[in-house]
This record gives sequence, structure tokens and C-alpha cells, in this order.
Amino acid sequence: MIKKLLFTAVLLGAYTLQAQTDSTQEEMIDFSQFEVVEPTGVKRFCTSKVLGLSPSKLISIGYDFQGKHELTNYMGGEITDKPDGNAAINNASGLRIVANYPILSNTKWLINMGATYWRTNYNMGSHDKNNHVIHKLHENGLTTIGLNTTIFKPLNEKYFLLGFVSADANGDYKLNSDDIGSYLSKPKITVATFFAKKRSDYSILGFGLSRTYRPGALGAIPLILFNHTFPSRKWGIESLFPARFALRRTINTRNLLFVGYELEGNSYSIGNMGGAASLPFYDNLELRRSELRPRITYECSLTGFIWLSVQAGYRINYSFDIDQGDKFRLIGSDEKYHMVNTLTNPLYFQISLNLVSP
Repeated sequence: MIKKLLFTAVLLGAYTLQAQTDSTQEEMIDFSQFEVVEPTGVKRFCTSKVLGLSPSKLISIGYDFQGKHELTNYMGGEITDKPDGNAAINNASGLRIVANYPILSNTKWLINMGATYWRTNYNMGSHDKNNHVIHKLHENGLTTIGLNTTIFKPLNEKYFLLGFVSADANGDYKLNSDDIGSYLSKPKITVATFFAKKRSDYSILGFGLSRTYRPGALGAIPLILFNHTFPSRKWGIESLFPARFALRRTINTRNLLFVGYELEGNSYSIGNMGGAASLPFYDNLELRRSELRPRITYECSLTGFIWLSVQAGYRINYSFDIDQGDKFRLIGSDEKYHMVNTLTNPLYFQISLNLVSP
């Protein structure tokens, strides 16, 4: 009996000692060891993301359709009572494919590479088949094949640099054209640089300068980058003024509505007809296409990272004139064009299927 009591006492003593030891160990635990502690002197960098912003498109496959409008061509570079050619365009339409992919992404650099394919076919009703410009548009349409890169370089927690460079082969050619190489060898170069501040997780403001063909002819344009989500997170602004502007209404995380505009344009090489019809007057022609597109856009998530975008608006012609050679033109320049084209304004519609980033 005494042995049993001694055995029980020993067990209780051991248990009490163990409990005291465990309690002491728990009281001495430093929970800060489980926190993420950055080494002293580590420099932090801002990101390019703004909360509430529409998702970035990695791959976009779309179709653009412009309704009925009319084209009038004046060879002498001035609008007169007697145009040199007319065309009733039933519609202008084509495929648009854009791809962007990050090739380097870390705290100090973000570099994206991209590719573009845009096609515009002109479905003409009655038209002057002997007019050089109208003939080329009717037969070949307009094509853009381009490569681009975007570079984001954070300087610290608030400020960053942003750069964009693209090379686009634009012209009246098709992918199966025998002379496609002559267009690919003469790309149009666009460059834009920005100095910007990340004001908060909801706002970015930047100022930059662009060498661009958006006005049609080559020009230099100051730019203001402003992406902002208001405190309610229901409204926001996505803007690269004056190139584009959109007021965003967030219906929910899977449905977005935009109201705004985009200035869209580029310069296209128009080849000579060749053979007996080849004349010096038609050498080195550059079609200065530029248009303003006020629009309403609805975007929604179909499933996961697959989004649908539907856009409708009014295409307002700014320039569709022709230079001989790739001239630099200041906005508002009154220098005479080699040819003048007038283009009436139709309604337009665009739909695209997009793979977006997480």
C-alpha cells in the first residue's frame, strides 16, 4: 500500500513539474519571431497596380466594324468643286489581335513585350475604280503588324518611371502580299516616357511626352497619366490624356461600365500601282489616318480570367489626308497636303474576347 502511495506521489510531482516547465516556456515565447521582419536598410519600391482598376489584358482577340460612310479624294491637296474620286463605303471592318506578356517582373523592374495585328477591309459600293487611293483601299485595305515593349521602373515607394516603345509596319498590304517585306522594313516608331507618382493604392498621376502618330502625321504630344479609384470604389478614372479617357463605373467585381473616348491613328504607306500606271506623283505616299472615338464600353467576366468587352460609339474623322514622305507635322500645321480626303462619320461597334491578368 505504501509503495502504491509513493508511486502515485512521484507521478503527481512529475506532472506538476512538467506543467510548470511548459507554462514557463509559453510565457517566455517571443511571438515577434513569427512576423516578417525586413533587414535594416532594405529599400522598398512601389508597384504599378491601382486598386479597382480594370484588369490588364494579356491577349485580346476582337472585331471592329464601322457603318456606312463616304470617301472623297482630291489629288491636288485642296478641296475643290471637282473631286478626283468618290467612294460609297458600305462598311469598314477587320480583326484586331493584341498580346502582352511580362518577360521580367520583380521589385525593381517590370518589362512587358507585346505584339499587335490590326486589319481594316473596305467594303465599297459605288466607287471610282480609276482613282489611285480608292483603288488601293478597295483592293488591299489597311494592315498593321507591330511589336512593342513597356518598361516600369520604380524609384522608391512613391515615384516611378514608365516607358513605351513600339514599331508598327502600316500599309495597304495583306499578309499574303508579295511585297509585304517592303512594308515591314519601314516601321513607324512610337516612343512615350513618363515620370509618375503613386499617390496611394488607389491613385497614380504622371506626366510624359510622346513621339506619336496618333494625330496621323508624326508629332510630339505631352501626356497626362491619371488612374484613380474613388473611396467608394464604385467610380474611377482611367486616363492617358489627350490620347484616351474613361470614366469607370464598377457594377461589381465581374461587371464594369466605361464612358469616354480614344484618339486612334497611325500613318500608312500607300504603295505605287507599279507597271505602266506607276507615276512619281504616287511615290512614297503616307496616309495620315486619325479619328476620335467617343464610346461606351461594357466589360464582364465570363469565367475566371476570360472577359468579354463590348464597345459602341461614333467614329469622328480627324485626318485621312496624304503626305508624300514621312513628314513631321505640328498639331494645327497649315502645311499643304499632297492629297486631301474627306471622310464622313459613321457609328461603330467593337467586340473582343480577352484573357486578363490575375
